[in-house]
Parts: sequence; structure tokens; C-alpha cells
Amino acid sequence: MRNAVAAISLVIILTGTASQVPAADRLDELERALQAQKKTIDLLQQEINTLKQERARQQALEQEVQGLKRAQEENRQLSREVEQLKATAKPKFEAGFKEWQPYIRSTDGNFKLSPVGRIQVDFRAYEDGARNLPAAGQSVGTDLTNNFLVRRGRIGLLGTFYKYFDFFVEADFGQGAAVLTDGYLEFRYWPELRLRAGQFKIPFSYEDLFSDNNIDFVERSVADNLAPSRDLGAMLHGSLFGGAVNYAGGIFNGTGQNTADTNDSKDLAARLVVYPFKQTELALLRNLHLGADVTWGDQTVRPPGATPMSLRGRTDGQFVYFNRINTRGDRVRYSGEVAYYTGPFTVYGEYIESQEERKGLGAGGGDLPDLFGRGWYVTTTYMLTGETKVPGQTVTPKRWATPVGPEPGWGAWELAARFAQLDFRARDIKGNRVNALTLGVNWYLTPNVKWLFNFVENWFSDENRSPIRGEDNSWEFLTRLQLWF
Repeated sequence: MRNAVAAISLVIILTGTASQVPAADRLDELERALQAQKKTIDLLQQEINTLKQERARQQALEQEVQGLKRAQEENRQLSREVEQLKATAKPKFEAGFKEWQPYIRSTDGNFKLSPVGRIQVDFRAYEDGARNLPAAGQSVGTDLTNNFLVRRGRIGLLGTFYKYFDFFVEADFGQGAAVLTDGYLEFRYWPELRLRAGQFKIPFSYEDLFSDNNIDFVERSVADNLAPSRDLGAMLHGSLFGGAVNYAGGIFNGTGQNTADTNDSKDLAARLVVYPFKQTELALLRNLHLGADVTWGDQTVRPPGATPMSLRGRTDGQFVYFNRINTRGDRVRYSGEVAYYTGPFTVYGEYIESQEERKGLGAGGGDLPDLFGRGWYVTTTYMLTGETKVPGQTVTPKRWATPVGPEPGWGAWELAARFAQLDFRARDIKGNRVNALTLGVNWYLTPNVKWLFNFVENWFSDENRSPIRGEDNSWEFLTRLQLWF
């Protein structure tokens, strides 16, 4: 546009001066002015064409932007429609198999049901000449017979309702009669504070709280005779500081599994477990585990004429070397435990002590000395095939035993050893002690099929209370084939 103004100005100047210029010169000037004007017109036309092209490109770009916006909106609409179709087409329940357990659950995660079960078939053999102790009124005991038995045959149901309410019901048919093992409800909104009520294991003893599916020997140690196992009651428990601290505390009838309460007093139990290095950078010590437990309860029963019974001592093969005696009054138990594991290696141990009063059971209604039970064990295991082992948890073989596994293999193999001791004594009762060495080989065919082989050597402090009278030692052989889901 500046060029056009300059050209017009030039034309005016030339016209104004035309009368002063000769005709020939004036003609040349007019021709030059005409050429300049044509150039100006050409430049103007080029600028107009450029502006038109830019305008066309701008309009095309605007159309493309509008088209892209429409496409994006259509895509969002289609995505919403697809999600709606997925939601309407998605089933309300689904079934599957996770961590070796079948399940059926709602797709929103609010409800879940899992059938559970286990079967444990044992064979037990005893040294020649081994006999049970004589029963009351008898002079000779019965032979300890080599035998097969279904140690446990359990079926149960584990479930979740409304996401935060769990339940577990299980019955055992393994000893010739159906008995309830567990039956409880649990509210678990916060991992730091959970409430459980019903029949379940009292929070006491590291080894006793292992599932029967995952114990390292056919039977728990002789020290486990002092543990309370299952009872009816309620418990608060939880995990703090990322699992570095675990606690439990509860109140129970104190009469044991499937047994009605006999007094107004209740047993109290508490348990504390810490992993002192769990949150540190000391990798080798992160799995160090320390724990302590205590229980207290009044065992005085009603009516007043009834008398409760003490704890008893049994070997791995269930030979009873110290039978129950009468007690009355307080029963206190406490224990301490240490456990460590790394890779295929584990080691753990525990000390348990019980003290039971015998009020009013002496001559003339006097008190008898308290009965003390003291037990301890040390266990170590090693996975020969290199699997990582955590005490009390399932072992998954690297290669399942042929032909079950996806590729040929021999399953997982483990060596286990345990030394344990249990002693009962009072000032008026001679010491009744057994030392037990258990050596084991465990074969994990699959994650939920296991075969255990145990050889047990027992040494008794009283030769007259051993399986072979007059000898202070006796052996037992135990094996178990088990499957669980």
C-alpha cells in the first residue's frame, strides 16, 4: 500500500509540472509514470493474492480445528458408551483359583466365598516293646501299635461380606467324629485395629499359631503341650509401622475348644511381635523376629465339687508320659520366641512356662504346691532345592513333581531338625521330663501337596514312665501325606 501512495503522488507531481515540460519529454515521463503505476498495481495484486491465500489457509485451519474438536467429542462420547456397555455386560460374580484356593466373588469386591479343606494321612511306628502307661486301676499298659490314621480331615468355608466383614467356619472329621475347629467373625476396616469373635486360636506361642498345613514336622514340639490352642472369646489385633510391630489381646472362656464355660472368670491373653530391623537398611536382619506372650485365668470351676485338670505331656507320637492331675486356682502361661530366616534357611526357637495352682486339694483342704510346666525347642530347616522359606508359610517348589508340574521336576526337598524339652514338676511331684530330637525330610510335590518323614528319639527322666519300662529312651517314626486347598 505504501508503494501505491508513492505512485499516485508521483503522478500528481508529474501532472502539475506537465505544462512546464516539452511535449516529447512529457510523453516519456507519462510512459514512465504508467510503467511505475503498472508495477504498483502488480505489487498490489500480489499482496491481495497473498492475503487471499493466507485467509484461505486460515479458514482451512479453522475448519480443521473445528473438525478435530468434533472428533474428540465424538471419541469421548464413544468411550462413555463403551464403558457403559462394559458395565452392563460385566458379570456380577466371577470364579477362579488364586493362591491354590478356589473362589467365587462379586466383581465389585464386596463379597467372596472360598471353600477350604485339608486331608492328612499318617503312619506311626514305635520301637518294639513300646507300651502305653497303665490306666487307673491297671498294672500293665497296652501296646503302642503301628497304625495308619487320618490325623486331620477338615472342610470349611472362608468368606467376606460387605468388603470388611470376614468369617471362617471349619469342621474336622479326622478322628471319627465331626467337631468344630474354627468358627469366627472378623471386622477389618483398619489394618491397625481388627476385631475377631468366636472360636479360634488364642494368640499364644509362635509354633502353635502356624497352620497345620505349614508346620515343619508331622507334629508340633513337645513344648506345644503347654499352649492353649483354640477357645471361645474375642480379640483385638493389628499391625503397626508397616508390619514392624504386631499385637493381639483377647478375653476367652478358658475352657478350651468346644467346651462350655464353668465359671464367671475369664482368661486374658496378650501377644506382641516385633521386627526390630524391618524398616532399616540392614537387609540381613530385616527378617529377625522377636515375640512374647502371656495368658492368665482362674481355673476354679462351678459347682464347687468339680475339679479342673492340669496340662499334660505327650511325645510327637502322642505317647502320654505325664497325665493330667487335679488343679484349682490360677493358671499363668508365658513365652518368648526368636525367629530368623533368609533364603532357603530358617531357625527359630521358643521357651514356654506354665504355673497352675492346686488350692484346697491337700489333706484337710489345704493347698498343694503349684505345678510348673517348662518347655522349649529350637528348630532349623534348609531347602535343598533352593526355594525361599518363611516359617509357617507355604513353600512353592521351583519345579513341581512330575507329572503334575508344567515341566519335569522333583518338587522341593527340605531337611529339618528340632531339639525340644518338656518338664512337669512340683515340690511334691518327681520331675517328669522328656528330651526329644526330631529329624525330618520334607518333600513338597506341589504348593499344596507335601510328604513328611520324621524320626524321633525321646529320652525320659523317669524310666518307669517311658514307653519301654526300665529304659530311658525310645524312638518313634512318623510320616504324613497331606493335601490342602
